[in-house]
Amino acid sequence: MKKKRFFGIFYKHQSIDGYTISVIVSNSNEGDMIQIITNDKSYIVNDIKSVNVSFNGISFDIHQDDLTLTGQISYGPLLKPTKDIMSYYRFLPIECKHQVYSLYHHLDGYIDINGKHISFNNGNGYIEGDKGRNFPKQYVWINAINQEASIVLAVATIPLGLITIKGITCLIAHNGKQYRFGTYNFAKVIKLDRSQIVIKKGKYLLTIDMSDNTGHPLKAPVKGDMVRFIHECPSGNIHYTLTYKGKTLMDITHPYASIEYVFDE
Repeated sequence: MKKKRFFGIFYKHQSIDGYTISVIVSNSNEGDMIQIITNDKSYIVNDIKSVNVSFNGISFDIHQDDLTLTGQISYGPLLKPTKDIMSYYRFLPIECKHQVYSLYHHLDGYIDINGKHISFNNGNGYIEGDKGRNFPKQYVWINAINQEASIVLAVATIPLGLITIKGITCLIAHNGKQYRFGTYNFAKVIKLDRSQIVIKKGKYLLTIDMSDNTGHPLKAPVKGDMVRFIHECPSGNIHYTLTYKGKTLMDITHPYASIEYVFDE
């Protein structure tokens, strides 16, 4: 029997005061799975029918021992990338392929979670997806959204035949423009550790300083089986600058960024 290729979509919802709830809808060898991560904790949803989600919005009716979650959030028009975030690299036989569906969209609605009422009116949303067999063995991923700017970045160790490359995908939306940095357009990692990432592309220089946050556990695929645990921090602090020929194009601090990194495996 041929195994399914893992596929997952990540829906992020952030209130104006920084409360984040992200929903990961996955399809793996074991079947469909829904995971939820909040500022406080991560959960596996026992009844996948208790969550209804599309590119128009999401509703919850979850009642289980560790999680009571009801409510609904609607999405405004999606801000789509002008081009695929992986460009022609998406045609290569790599283990995980990434797609961004919405860099930013407006939210309205509310949730009630374990006795707490959270409004998402005038909140911010983001949607991305992954498909393939495995998550990269070593990687860092960052997403930060607000009405000023949206950034998503991933740097990963990627096996490609007999060689291993350090792949970069990064997309920033700011003031009506989209800036992209990728292995495909000759962006290079100048520095990468738990506190700072520096990427150079031609005369552009992107510097990201981030807090060191362990985060909450989430399941991730290994050959299509959800047996690996990674950790995501849904409300870490980052500060990033983008310069061109030494001139600052943006200088943004974001206290509610989503951050994942795996450096030690």
